[in-house]
Amino acid sequence: MKKKVICIALALLMSMMITFPSFADGSVETPLTRAEITVTFGLKHISGSTYKMWARISNPTQTTVNVILTLYDSTYNPITSIGTTATYSIISLNKNVSLSSGTYHLRLTYTADGATYSAERTYTI
Repeated sequence: MKKKVICIALALLMSMMITFPSFADGSVETPLTRAEITVTFGLKHISGSTYKMWARISNPTQTTVNVILTLYDSTYNPITSIGTTATYSIISLNKNVSLSSGTYHLRLTYTADGATYSAERTYTI
């Protein structure tokens, strides 16, 4: 009976680590899913005051996708953005930014098949 409980607990833990990758690698990701398109994005500390804003779009049907990743200050004044339009199966966006202490909003917006979706994360540095 003990072995069965331990096996079930380990299986649940492993499935949680696969389902929620931020438990496994410590990065913060926000997935957006529409049909078969999946988007993850975040703001990662590199060193000192350097941070990397990033997004990864999985587009297995190779639909035309327009993606924009925008970083705002605490009052939603845009600081910088990066974007692309592509039909690749994997689309990546990366941009390094220098940030001082404060609150920032990272918003990802993408358009596919005529519909627009967005998600936002707030970061305090």
